[in-house]
Amino acid sequence: MRDNFIYINLEPISNMIFSFGISPADFLNGIPTVPDRVVLLRGDHRESNAMDPHTRFETVEGQPQVRAFLIGRQNVMPKWIDYSGSDDLTFLMPDEIAELLYIAHMDSHIRTPFYAKLQNEYVYLSLHDGFLKVYFRHLSYFNHVLDVSIKRHLRTIHNSRWRFGRPLAVADVPDPIILQLTRVFSDGIIIAFDRMLERNHEYQIPVLMVPNPERETSWHTQEDVYSGAKLIANLNYNQITRAWKLDVIAEDVFTDVNRLL
Repeated sequence: MRDNFIYINLEPISNMIFSFGISPADFLNGIPTVPDRVVLLRGDHRESNAMDPHTRFETVEGQPQVRAFLIGRQNVMPKWIDYSGSDDLTFLMPDEIAELLYIAHMDSHIRTPFYAKLQNEYVYLSLHDGFLKVYFRHLSYFNHVLDVSIKRHLRTIHNSRWRFGRPLAVADVPDPIILQLTRVFSDGIIIAFDRMLERNHEYQIPVLMVPNPERETSWHTQEDVYSGAKLIANLNYNQITRAWKLDVIAEDVFTDVNRLL
């Protein structure tokens, strides 16, 4: 399954975004600030530059080093949690260390993914087949990550179609459109660049709702991805005016009060 789409499913209670098609570079370029320190929950010493003697977790310290780690090609399914102060890990109790080990092993939290002692902003869990779980302390940070990812996907597919043309300059997706999309995150949506159409210098990108979002990890083919998916909107980008527009098809989906964050 290597199709060009973004999948998003939100678990609002824990601020967890389950996704496909959002790259480490999208995440890095979308968050406000690169962390200064991260704990490697997978414990690969080849990617660390320090080890905490209290918890025995491998760590990466220093913002340039963390940046290199986040986009490093050597990473195999990286899993990490950031922390604020250099001594924060020394204050963790055995049960808190056990919770971090549980997150690394089970890809899920026990009580909370956010720790007062660490003041972490994120828990980043790479899963199999390109899926990703990220817990955001401030869920609004994901909005810019999504904006970055949408623009990258659009540029990639445009450049593949027009190899000898001028690279496409893509404007930021306006905040009101991103906020409108957030209304349906908890239902599981696909932004389907691989089904994109072009008419009169305007790209039309289908936005679909997934009928059974709990089955996404069983996707293996394009047919699996789109089986039963419902078209709820089109995300349009005009190449001349550089204007974005969201044409809503299923008004009831976007106006249902139970779907609002």
